[in-house]
Amino acid sequence: MRDDRERRYHFDMAFVVKLSPEDTEALREQAAREHRSMHEVAVLAIQARIAADRRAAVLDELYDVAAVEDAELLDRLAK
Repeated sequence: MRDDRERRYHFDMAFVVKLSPEDTEALREQAAREHRSMHEVAVLAIQARIAADRRAAVLDELYDVAAVEDAELLDRLAK
């Protein structure tokens, strides 16, 4: 399935993002403050969101491991 998708879609292609007028204006203002293009600000925001999600997933895994490995200690600390 993945090979079919890779042949059918070009993942490096641009796509259209429909923003509300309010979001468009906020993006325009942010780009002006940063002296960047609206496109660059949007790409950086997407990259930051993906990185934050990946960090959160790693932390969730670490918390899950700690909860199992240190269950007795955590139980004692909770009392």
